[in-house]
Parts: sequence; C-alpha cells; structure tokens
Amino acid sequence: MSASNLVVFDTCTLPEYYNDVHTVLALPAGHVLTYDYGAYNVSPEAQAVLRRVKDGERPRAVLAYVQPIGYVKGAGTDVKTVLPEPTMQTLTRLAEVVAVREVSNGEKVRFYFDLELGGYPYDANATIAGQMVEQLRAAGEMPMKTYVAVFPSTVSEALFGQKADDPAFSNIVSVLSRPDSQFRRDTFWRITGISHRTRSLLPLALTKVKPLEPRTIVEGGRSVSVLELVDQSTIYFHVQFLRGEEHGSDYRLRRVTVEGSPKAASDLIRNSFSARSFGQEAVAISIPATSSLSAQTVRVQFATQLHENDDVKDYPYGPQPAIEVRYRKAPVRSLLAILSVVAASVLFAWAAFATSFATAPATDGIIVPLAWRGAFAALGVLLSLYAYYLWTDDVALDKARRT
Repeated sequence: MSASNLVVFDTCTLPEYYNDVHTVLALPAGHVLTYDYGAYNVSPEAQAVLRRVKDGERPRAVLAYVQPIGYVKGAGTDVKTVLPEPTMQTLTRLAEVVAVREVSNGEKVRFYFDLELGGYPYDANATIAGQMVEQLRAAGEMPMKTYVAVFPSTVSEALFGQKADDPAFSNIVSVLSRPDSQFRRDTFWRITGISHRTRSLLPLALTKVKPLEPRTIVEGGRSVSVLELVDQSTIYFHVQFLRGEEHGSDYRLRRVTVEGSPKAASDLIRNSFSARSFGQEAVAISIPATSSLSAQTVRVQFATQLHENDDVKDYPYGPQPAIEVRYRKAPVRSLLAILSVVAASVLFAWAAFATSFATAPATDGIIVPLAWRGAFAALGVLLSLYAYYLWTDDVALDKARRT
C-alpha cells in the first residue's frame, strides 16, 4: 500500500454536499478546498497520515465519487455501512493536503484538512476507480462507513505523473453523465485558467495579459486561496464547457450568472451567459479603483442556474464556485498621480502669481507675458487630468478597451 497517498470520497447525498463534486471539477489548479470528516469516517491509517502533515509533510490525495447504481438525486440515505455492489464510481481530482486541524468536542474528534487542487486523473472507463473500490470494500473502508482511506495500491503514483487534463476531464464528465448517475442531467464546466491585465500608465494603451495564479494564505488557522492584484485591473476567467455523451439531444441549456460581493463591485461584473454543450467562454471582470491604502476584497460568485424542467429544485445542477479577489492601490500609479497633482499645483500657482522674475532682463512691476502664463496653466490642466486618469477608473473609453 502507498504510505502517503490518500483517497477522499464524495457521495453527495445531501443538497449542501452535492456541489462539492462540481466545485472540485470547476476550480483551476492551485485553489484550496477544505474537507471535514468525523474521525469515525477516517480510517486509522489515514488518520496517521493526516497527523503527519503537522510535521511538514504534504501527502497527496485522490478525490473520488461513488454512489449505488441508479441512486436518484434527492433520495437521501441513512446507510452507515459499506456500500454493497453494484456501485458507480469515478476519480475526480488530484490534490495535496496542505494543512490539517484536529478538533475535539468531548469524546468526538473531527478532522478539517485543506486540499490544494492539482490536475485531473485520467482513468479510462473508470478502471482504476473500480479496482480501488473493490479493494476498499473488501477492507471495509469505503462509504458510507469510511470516506478517507489510504489508497490501496501504488497505481496512484502514476496518476500524479499524468499531464492529460483535457481527456481526463472529458472522461470524468462522461462517467458522471451516465443514465445510472445522479449527475446525469447536470451542466459541467471548468475554469481552465485565470489571467489579468493591469491598467497602462498611458491612456488608451493596453498592457500585456499575464497569467494570474492563486496565492494560499492562512486565516484563522484555515488555508484559503486568493487572487491578489492592484486596482483598476481586469481579470479574465477562461471557462470550458463539456457535455456528457449520455445527454444526447435532450441537453438542458442553463445560464451561468456571475455576481460580485460587496454590491459596490457588482456593477463591474458581467451578469450572465449561456452554458453550451461544448466550447469556451472568457469572462472579464473589472476591478474598481480604490482610494484606500488597505487591501480590499471582492468575492466573485459563479452560479449555474436551474432549468425550468429540473425536478429537484433544492439541488444545484452545475458548478457554483466562489473565488476571492484582493486588490490594493497600485503603488507606482499612485505615486505618479500624487506627483502630477503637486506639479500641477506649482504650475497653477506660478501662472497666477508670476511677475518679472521670469522676464529677461528683469523689470520691476512688469507681469510675465500672458502666453507663458497660459501655457503653464494648460500644462497644469493636463497634469491634473493625467492624475485623475491614474487615480480613478472613470475614463469609460479606456475601461471599455481593457474589458
């Protein structure tokens, strides 16, 4: 058995847990998700692996989904024992355990562990998943009894060496869309990448689009992923849609909404777009200007809306990921804005109060020529407008070019 690789199961039998699989599939690599299970749902060997994280280890984990054949969305279950055959299963994501918190409440112990998402495991026809479930079923270490166990073979090592995200994601969606799956009529999409463009120091000029990677920080003992950038930037979320083969011609087109929180930023975020069977979509979000020197936070919430023919209204039928964005005032742009205001003030003062000290030869009581004073006043106006451009985001034409 692999001493460090874990398998973490989802079963999605309740509305609050159903979106976990969609979120695992939709978020790009590098983002952190927190899972929590009672100690009675974690095998003794897996508990030992999780406890070693405190010593600096980062064990790898394979995320998986399993359900009884023909389980219907919303049916629920009170089963607490190992699922008998037949079951439907698939591997969903590769990850690393970056932090673990073991919380005791009386005699009960609960494990909270943060998973940094990696790539997608390619498992043709769910062969590896099927073999894994067979071995864990024989050992009595699979849902609905055990949700976190040690991966029962060394084949998981090969999964982490794969570089086949596109076919792997397609394979996972095809398995989850089978007629015997509770996900069979869902909409599947993922964020394949995130990029950004900062505001140029020159009006109407465009800077290069660069990749934007999430940064993991610790808040309140919990690892969270944030996107960090400066204000007046534009973020691009690159979304890929994929239809399960089993949907056929009865594929339900749903809308995906994008909202920002707090509401002050919501007007800058595109409202919605239609999901497609296949293809890609680029969602551009403008980060507003801020006058504060402290970091500001925007929470970008994607939500796949229900179709009118969806039966179970309290379950999501597609991804609902949320991404936290933190931004602050751009230091170089802010410094230039302040210097421009100072220079403009000096020019205005000179134009208003200048006398013969600027003439040649100096003549007491003779005012500087009006053309000179007008030129310096005009230059002061231009510097003031430039400072306004640098400090605020109210130049609509410039904002339109960036988005």
